[in-house]
Amino acid sequence: MFILDTDAITDDQNAHPILSTKVKNTPREQLFTTSVTVEEQLKGRLAYINRHRNNPRRSEQGHTALIQTVYYFSKWNIISYSEDADAILRQLQRQRIRIGSQDLRIAAIGLLYGFTVVTRNVRDFVQASNLNIEDWTIAPQTP
Repeated sequence: MFILDTDAITDDQNAHPILSTKVKNTPREQLFTTSVTVEEQLKGRLAYINRHRNNPRRSEQGHTALIQTVYYFSKWNIISYSEDADAILRQLQRQRIRIGSQDLRIAAIGLLYGFTVVTRNVRDFVQASNLNIEDWTIAPQTP
């Protein structure tokens, strides 16, 4: 089972050639993202709309992007952030792991369910002990 973090979701939305192929070839029931990622993306779309509310062309672009984002996520299995994930988050914080708070929440969800986090941000996520991580933006090495 795989959880795509926000960077991986963005790469898929932008049709990253390697990552999007891997997503397409992985059974849908094995693919997840988190409510943390949905929150980040929707906040970004809403901030854009608010920032450009007096510019009709940009406002339209923002609303179009918002609709596309909602439609995109409607096809995903989304795991919600929970009290159990929050307990793991607090354990990670006590370890003084130096990654962003949203990434730390995604790591906590990955640890809670024992899923592999798909990210190109391996350098940060590797700090969370026992978290399985894969970068799907890199072509697999052939022997």
